[in-house]
Amino acid sequence: MKISISLPNELVRYIDERVENRSQLIELLLSAWQKKQQQQAMLSACLALDEQISAEEEEWQQAAITDWEVLDRYLATFPGNWQ
Repeated sequence: MKISISLPNELVRYIDERVENRSQLIELLLSAWQKKQQQQAMLSACLALDEQISAEEEEWQQAAITDWEVLDRYLATFPGNWQ
């Protein structure tokens, strides 16, 4: 697909001095930008998931501590003190 862009003459001259194919340069730059955007989106998703997992692990740890405390109090009621 063809598109049209407007660039300052100075920038076009600079590009022409350094590359043979302007379109290829722009394609490579846009592809790199797209990849960076996708990687940033993936990183954000991974961080959000990690945050969610950490919160769930904390909840499970607290539940286990509570269960252990309840069990400990229950066992303390038996003769011979099971603790």
